[in-house]
Amino acid sequence: MKIIITGMLCILSMAAMADDFIEGKKTVNPGSIETYTVNWPSWSNTYEFYANVTWNVSSGTVLSSDKHSITIQWDDVPRWLNGEGIIEVYEDLGAQTGYASITIFNFSVGTIQTCSGILGSAGIFVDFGAGPNPGPPLPAGNTTYPYSASCSLQPGLYTRTNSTVGCNALWLGLPEDHTPGDVNGYMLLVDGDDAGQIVYRTTVNGLVQAFGYEFSVYVANLSNPSFNFQKPKLQFEVYDMSNNLLGQSGYIEVEYVPANPWQKMSFMFDLPTGTTSVQVVLRNDHNSPYGNDFVVDDLSFAPCFPPIVASFASNSIVQKSYACNNGSVNLYSWWPTQSMPFPNPAFKWQRSVNNGVSWADIPGANAMNAAYTENTAGIYQYRVYAYSSTNPSLYVISNVLTHFVQKMVVAPKTYNIFSCNSVSIELSPDYYLQYADPYGPALTYTYNWSPATYLNNPAVEKPKITLPYLNPPSINSPAPPPPVVYTYNLTIQNTNFTGCVGAGIQTVKHFNPRKVAVPTAFTPGAATNSLFRPINLQDYPGGEFWVWTRWGNLIFHSTGPTLLDYSWNGTYPNGQGADPDTYVWRVNIPGCPNNILNGAGNNNPYGYVLLIR
Repeated sequence: MKIIITGMLCILSMAAMADDFIEGKKTVNPGSIETYTVNWPSWSNTYEFYANVTWNVSSGTVLSSDKHSITIQWDDVPRWLNGEGIIEVYEDLGAQTGYASITIFNFSVGTIQTCSGILGSAGIFVDFGAGPNPGPPLPAGNTTYPYSASCSLQPGLYTRTNSTVGCNALWLGLPEDHTPGDVNGYMLLVDGDDAGQIVYRTTVNGLVQAFGYEFSVYVANLSNPSFNFQKPKLQFEVYDMSNNLLGQSGYIEVEYVPANPWQKMSFMFDLPTGTTSVQVVLRNDHNSPYGNDFVVDDLSFAPCFPPIVASFASNSIVQKSYACNNGSVNLYSWWPTQSMPFPNPAFKWQRSVNNGVSWADIPGANAMNAAYTENTAGIYQYRVYAYSSTNPSLYVISNVLTHFVQKMVVAPKTYNIFSCNSVSIELSPDYYLQYADPYGPALTYTYNWSPATYLNNPAVEKPKITLPYLNPPSINSPAPPPPVVYTYNLTIQNTNFTGCVGAGIQTVKHFNPRKVAVPTAFTPGAATNSLFRPINLQDYPGGEFWVWTRWGNLIFHSTGPTLLDYSWNGTYPNGQGADPDTYVWRVNIPGCPNNILNGAGNNNPYGYVLLIR
């Protein structure tokens, strides 16, 4: 609401919650860049120019923002996880707040994930053995289900058997296990109960770098859901050797398919760097003793590779390379398995400069290994294209390698400092490592400001500068003295990578402005005093001037830079002459908020003016 008090303007606003005022994509992919807008319901032009807006974001990096919008790059999360981001926004004039919850979406619960390339040699392959019935119990620690020597199970028990025929009249009778060519091969038979338990758990050692690991198992549902039997609901889990959870699938229901009972279920997992051993777990999470009867066989944990592997290293998988300004790279490739997809292969390396949108052959790079030099900064990608020399329509493409040729950029910058502000001022440079890897290591820098004149520390990012005192000029001086200029060369080096050094001129202008005087009345069109303006505001680069009606409607705003630009001629924005009345004004004097004389006899940067006709 607005309350009018004679001779004064007072604007009050009830706090407004804006939970649904933030608009934009609420389900995003990891690493994606999205823009969101907030539509303030109670804003007028007054709020637009006067309110301060604060954004807070979790699980994302703010790339830019203003009073109405924000652009965010959402965090990357491991492939087996979904993430949650939060956007909060607040404006301090009307006390309005906005809130939005964002889902960083990686996988669907219940979705089977399969290696889309070539599986390497399995770290483990468990076929549960072979022999006469009943099979022996599993070693201690492999399962949390108690063992039964009979395949006619009660809920909560397991056994090893080479056939389910005759085990239970209501079950699907499987005459053999899944393993091809396995004579009297065992499968693990489980009758689930109302306690979720571990079906199988084991340790995998000797793991290698890959493009993901496929954790898979073949499962058959024995109970027909038409008789109100519950379907098994399985989950894959991966733990480190200290029992910390590294990866977890969604819950996967096992369908009842008598014509084709064995179904492969799998989960793709990214192995953390340096990890060579993990614990893998197959868990039953249905928690029902009604149905929930199944067999599992041929459990595997195997590395997944593209059909041909590309790398920046000859003996390991390295998919990223870093350089500064320019750089050469060696490109290697090999077949992930002993068998090749076609005889007599030929090769060509390709290069992309637009994030893989288009690819061009690298001249002369026609072997499994090659080298290439980038002469300018940028982000470049490479891949190897292998094809049959006798039938070029047969081909495979490797994984993509990314070469970050970075450049240290230090932007020239001018700092305006005013003598009326005697405190030390912090210099805050603008710089960045261009073409850096957004998911690379945390970046560190060294700094050198030269010369060190008036700086408290020339070796820090944001030194404080304390300039000598200047005698203030008279308010009636015809012009202010020119600014005193100090020039610094700022050199910044990124210490993560060799050669990433940049420099930029930092200019400090020390202004000695006159005080600002604001009249209390004016008469548009008169021979004198026909314009309303804060005298001497042009001495302050970045100064601003506003005029409102007593009802809070903004009718004039200027950022200068000349005194004429700061002058209001007594008309509304549509050109119509303003009525005789009292109007509200405000000035922003950078660095010198008290360097003002107004008609009220104080140094407040706001007040009232009477328009007389």
